[in-house]
Amino acid sequence: MAESELYYLWGEEAYRIDLEIANIIEDWHKKWGQESEVVFIDSSDLSPQQLLENLEFSPLFALQRVVVIKRPGFLGKGRQTSRLRDFQVILENYINDMPAGQVLILTSEQQNASNPLVKLLSKKGQVIACPRLNEKELVQWIEKQFAQQGRQAQARLINRLARSGQDMYYLKNLIDKLCLMVPTGTIPESCLEGQMESREEIKIFGLIDGLTARNPQKALDAYQRLRAQGEENIPMLAMINRQFQTLAMVKYYQEKGLSRAEIAKTTGQKDYTVRKMMEVTRNFSWGSLEKIFALLLETDVGMKSTGIDPDLLMEMLLVSCCEVK
Repeated sequence: MAESELYYLWGEEAYRIDLEIANIIEDWHKKWGQESEVVFIDSSDLSPQQLLENLEFSPLFALQRVVVIKRPGFLGKGRQTSRLRDFQVILENYINDMPAGQVLILTSEQQNASNPLVKLLSKKGQVIACPRLNEKELVQWIEKQFAQQGRQAQARLINRLARSGQDMYYLKNLIDKLCLMVPTGTIPESCLEGQMESREEIKIFGLIDGLTARNPQKALDAYQRLRAQGEENIPMLAMINRQFQTLAMVKYYQEKGLSRAEIAKTTGQKDYTVRKMMEVTRNFSWGSLEKIFALLLETDVGMKSTGIDPDLLMEMLLVSCCEVK
């Protein structure tokens, strides 16, 4: 087994972990000369038997494969147990006879040096640390995020973001939102007021943008990014429901002839939120909104009472919301 076929990434910054995973996958695709199957294994309640089954690989079905297991419990702290020993035996056997054409990537938030599996991965694999950036590094990263969108922001705004203590995924989503809020010119510090606290809106604005624009691909792409960031389906469903409730309120008062400022005051919503909703209310009739709320309820029931894959239910919901008449 080549050393680089096994990777152990650790660190609290999920954004950096995911970036490293993407770079590893891209590097192997270049080495193989083609894209491969990429499998993300759900590590919640992962049993030793499930791990063994997921690691089994046959080149009859795919010539190459990358397997990613994020934050599995067996890499955490804890005393030696028979269950942990089962995981250890499976990984030892796998590493000693790793199938050609398969790459394994495991991650954890902390490098628990006393964990026997962490010791094994550190000895046999390539270890990549992904710690949080220091303030200087974070300032440079934030400046780069604005520059990639052809934008500039005031230094005071950038410094506030760097010192906010927020994770990089949150900052990336907030930067995207600030660029939409101020479409031209240098983005001033003042537009940050009231935004740092609205964590839910920051996380989901890209997804809502896709839904309200009736753009299923944009909505699905945003959804996949949120899932990659670790967002769970049921909380996301609740967020979508609240955003459509806000849209319905704005549509109601807009049709009553209220101004943007009056709607913001009446509903308690931020001016930016009201402005964005007023721009898209024409995309939705009252009939279509009624159907969307029915779809939201149907999806909620489906997630809680059926065995259907929640990711599939969410993807079906997003497409249906965009296509509803």
